[in-house]
Amino acid sequence: MRQMTKEELLDWEDDWLERDGLDEGDERNAWLEEGINLYKQFLQLDPKEPRYAIMLADLYLQWGRDEKIRRGNHHNAYNILRKATIYSPSKPDAFYHLSFIFANEERKWEAVLFYGKEALEKGIDGSKRIKLLCNVALGYARLGYIQKAMEYMKEACELDKMGEHGWFIELYMDRIKKRVTEPILLKEPEEKRKTVSRRDANQVKEDAMEGKCVVLDLAGDEKYFYAYHDTVRLERREAEILGYLIDHQMTSCPKHRIEEAIWHDRPVGAATVKRYIASLRRKLSQAMGRDDIFENILVTTAEGYEWKADIPSIVLRKG
Repeated sequence: MRQMTKEELLDWEDDWLERDGLDEGDERNAWLEEGINLYKQFLQLDPKEPRYAIMLADLYLQWGRDEKIRRGNHHNAYNILRKATIYSPSKPDAFYHLSFIFANEERKWEAVLFYGKEALEKGIDGSKRIKLLCNVALGYARLGYIQKAMEYMKEACELDKMGEHGWFIELYMDRIKKRVTEPILLKEPEEKRKTVSRRDANQVKEDAMEGKCVVLDLAGDEKYFYAYHDTVRLERREAEILGYLIDHQMTSCPKHRIEEAIWHDRPVGAATVKRYIASLRRKLSQAMGRDDIFENILVTTAEGYEWKADIPSIVLRKG
């Protein structure tokens, strides 16, 4: 495809701007996509011009916000909003929306805190700041840091001087208080997650200690791996990596996919996953009473790592 000249791009920009104000829907999305293509070409010609990057980031933000709020397509919204953070890393709005996406759809509370705190630090204000403080508080509560959660809720209450967001704050306070009543989700091999009672969850852990299966318990504040020989406590990252591998058992999981799933686009050292895997293998050997973890249970593949246990493997998570 021929690279357009700057004069051609400016003519295209004039025509594109004249069509601003389209209604919501497919026409609006097509207009946004056209603008994104336009400003990408501007940046290829002049990558140091800040106006182009700012416009591109704003278009990604509009598109991502539409996908999230109006269409409910959170997966597309995540991918689009991530691009907005790249082209305009100093603006808070894309980070704001990403924090809520991870809270409402993925329940990945570390990501909720990461994007939420980024938005707060970058100066999100007004009504959005109050709501985001509540969302970050919920994230801390779900990770077991209740005191920290209450600090954020207190700040939200102090900012809501006119009481206009009292309903929203009360909603999140209720969610935090109901934490202990959250259901537990049980995931077995080749099966979808299902809701179980705490009694049933305790039963599968007893089954693990009798050698019928192994259980990774991610439902509590402390993370444990249950097996016939012993029960071992896992660090949070160890538990998250193991949960990801068990959820994708009998599948080679590339290292970069593990990093994306656990660290949510935050850069990590080249050997970080390898160190956690080595620590996991030691703990699994203790819990299962086996010295063949490396060869037959948590194995290294050409791409990354694979869970190949020859015993049913169950994961318990918060609902």
